[in-house]
Amino acid sequence: MSEPKKCLYTQDLMLLLLFSLLSVIFILVAPLNDTPLRILFALILIFFIPGYAFISALFPGNREISGIERFTLSVGFSIVIMVFDGFIISVTPWKFRPDSITISLSLLTILFVVLAYLSRRRLPQGEQFSFSFNGFIDSLTSEDVEPEIVEDSEDIKESDNKKFRATSRKKVSAKMAPGDRPPKKDKKERKSQRIPPEITRALMIAMVLSIIIASAMFAYAKVTREKETFTALYILGPDGKAENYPSVLSVSQPTDMIVGIENYELTDVNYILQIRLDGNTLKQMQISLEDKEKWEQEIAIKPIRFKQGRQKLEFAIYKEDVSPVPYRSVHLWVTQELSTEGLPETDIEIIDFIDIDNPSMESYNGWIFTSTNESHVTGSYTNDSGIHSTGAYVINSTYEGMTGGSGVDQHSISQEIQSDRTENVVLSAYLKDSYTAGTPGTDETQFKRVILNGEVVWSDGVNGDEGWQRLQVPVTVMEGTNTLTFTLMQNRNLVIHPVEMTVDEISFLPLSQLSPYINDDNTVESIPPTSRVLPLPPAVSEDKFTVSWNGTDAESGILYYDIDYSTDGTIWKRWLSRTVATSAQFEGKESITYYFRSRAVDNALNEETEHAVADTSTTVDRTGPQISLEISPNPTSETTYLTVESTKPLQDLTCLVTPRTFGSTENVRMTSKDNLVWTAKYTVKLKDTFDVEITGKDYANNTAYTFGTIYTDTSLEDLDIIIEPEKTANDVTIKIVPSIALQENPTVTVKDRYGRSLDVNFESSSDGEYSYTAEIDDDINDGVARVTVKAKTVDSENLYEEKTFIIDRIEPSVNSISPMKDETVDSPSIMASYSDDRSGIDRDRTVLRVNGIDVTADTEIGSGSLSYNAEGLASGRVDVYLSVTDQAGNTEKEEWSFYISS
Repeated sequence: MSEPKKCLYTQDLMLLLLFSLLSVIFILVAPLNDTPLRILFALILIFFIPGYAFISALFPGNREISGIERFTLSVGFSIVIMVFDGFIISVTPWKFRPDSITISLSLLTILFVVLAYLSRRRLPQGEQFSFSFNGFIDSLTSEDVEPEIVEDSEDIKESDNKKFRATSRKKVSAKMAPGDRPPKKDKKERKSQRIPPEITRALMIAMVLSIIIASAMFAYAKVTREKETFTALYILGPDGKAENYPSVLSVSQPTDMIVGIENYELTDVNYILQIRLDGNTLKQMQISLEDKEKWEQEIAIKPIRFKQGRQKLEFAIYKEDVSPVPYRSVHLWVTQELSTEGLPETDIEIIDFIDIDNPSMESYNGWIFTSTNESHVTGSYTNDSGIHSTGAYVINSTYEGMTGGSGVDQHSISQEIQSDRTENVVLSAYLKDSYTAGTPGTDETQFKRVILNGEVVWSDGVNGDEGWQRLQVPVTVMEGTNTLTFTLMQNRNLVIHPVEMTVDEISFLPLSQLSPYINDDNTVESIPPTSRVLPLPPAVSEDKFTVSWNGTDAESGILYYDIDYSTDGTIWKRWLSRTVATSAQFEGKESITYYFRSRAVDNALNEETEHAVADTSTTVDRTGPQISLEISPNPTSETTYLTVESTKPLQDLTCLVTPRTFGSTENVRMTSKDNLVWTAKYTVKLKDTFDVEITGKDYANNTAYTFGTIYTDTSLEDLDIIIEPEKTANDVTIKIVPSIALQENPTVTVKDRYGRSLDVNFESSSDGEYSYTAEIDDDINDGVARVTVKAKTVDSENLYEEKTFIIDRIEPSVNSISPMKDETVDSPSIMASYSDDRSGIDRDRTVLRVNGIDVTADTEIGSGSLSYNAEGLASGRVDVYLSVTDQAGNTEKEEWSFYISS
């Protein structure tokens, strides 16, 4: 079995890859690309590496060509590959650049190396090419001998290791089998087909000498020729290379370019450098250079005024004096953009140096109307016709048909505007025409025009329903008097139609306020955005709550929002200005209703009209509801009715019924017409005892709970549970009164809202009444506690009953007072709001004193607030004392003072 073939010699291929990598590094990577090695590796990459890789793939064996042939072909094909590669790259987006040619030649080298490796692998190891410096030298001195063929043993003695000299190198030829031997050729025929090695070697040496002689002649011509005198003018991109030139200029932001001049005139020269944009000189510089001196500088280029379309940016130099034709020049083709980027701090931010009279057309002066044909055209100020339904100026043409003659009629309003300086600004105005027929830009016979100092800066036909057009035109105002004109132009020899041209809201803006959404015709979309504050719940339980809003704009998108709030829905205050957020935390006060509205501004600076009414509203309400459960009939044999009453409207009510013996918890749906009284019908399916748990949540998300029990055995004897007090901050007394004699004392268990057991002590029993005490320790949780009583009658019948009471050891809260502490008022009413989330306020124990006098009897006291009309108080300081007690006996006191003015 033959051994698998493999590539034995790869050292030269590995060196090719290594030199390709080093070429990329030293040609492209800074700072290595600034060293002299860049030139060395560039020459190797261009004149040898790709060609050698190509020849290695083409001739993988060691018998096809000699070493000198391989070297010569490598150089030649490297040049050919570089030329074709450069041509192909020059028509691609990457162009002929150092980075593109370096990378492409390296990729081609890698490709040829892979092909060479595969080609060598196909050959027997003895025939694979391997590079050797000694072999290369030998190829220049050794004689070529035609390869010999092993004959039969009669002619030549067999040898397993016969050496032959072939193609300028000593190689070993394997002995051939008799069947594989080629037919014998005549010795004269073989001689005639073979070129003598002396001739081949002579040709190679002659070619090398020719290259040396040609190079020497070129060097001689270079040294002996007469020196040429010239000046080099060049421009470079921002990175200092002849690429990435700017194609767009801005009137608001200068563009930096590098300009260089090199003097090879064999004498000192005084140059004049001019930078011109469309024939207008932007800069002129005097530059003096000695012979072989180089000048290079970065120059900031900024157009004098905005102009649309393709423009020629020219760099021209003159020797000694400016002449009609520059000595040297280079140029770029550029356009200008309406840049909206922020201007430098030195540029203007407001226009306070231009004086324009009646820009909003609200008065009847400032503008002068002129017409070349006043027979059918008038001009006048009108009310309610402006962009904001205010005043505007209207040029009204009533003629239908051709007026006759040649040329055009112009109907204009104009004004002489004073400016304190020459400056690039933005002319802003609103224009509208009443003609809606036709197609814009097609068969136009009437035009709206804006003219500044005799130059048309904006023009548009009247065809089509364009509505209001908001103009923003970059212009240059000159120091002194400037004439601004708005014109309706009509062709005399074409059919015209009645039309009104309306002009309104004329202003000059800094370039920094140029809209980023300006169109090619210098108009900006004028449709305002819409927005709203998203609906809030009727009430919230926290002082801080989230307010959200959103908006839409079909054209430029929302730029920012202004959010207002009010406490009465009529008087508004600004909450957030120019915000880009769509939600924020608002902090309010207890028992106050807050109204919200939004106003949006889009990226084209169109402002939404203020909302006349609030988008939404909510009330801060931290007072929790109180709910009670009534089950009737109870006990029941089949159906019972559940009724829940709440002190506040509920947004949600959950009723869970859980059997103690059979089945799982059932969610019973309860309904209500007013959200205060909730009812449900429940049918008992199995004879069992059912626990009922009610959870109610008001619109401020305050939660309340209550519990009950449904009994299904009507023959059950009663256990009456009496808890004193039912709302407490201290220990409670529990009395059990059974309706029948018991075998022994009842078992009483008390657990708080989280299931923690209270210590229960038996006190006494008398006349069938059992008394217990439940101790409320510090580790017991406030809230609803459940008392469970189990007993057994003398007939061994089990009795069961439950009842709840409220543990409340937290003082009530005084949420707000009015007048506030140290506030000065005229004739006050004393008001306060308070709350208690557990047991509720005991109104009968609320106390209010004013200047030490108890005025509780004259005070309107509710479960969450009180109000006292403090009439007849003398001017000066007033001391107020307020005591609020909940139904568990916890008390909160508040003392403060305010002042009554005379």
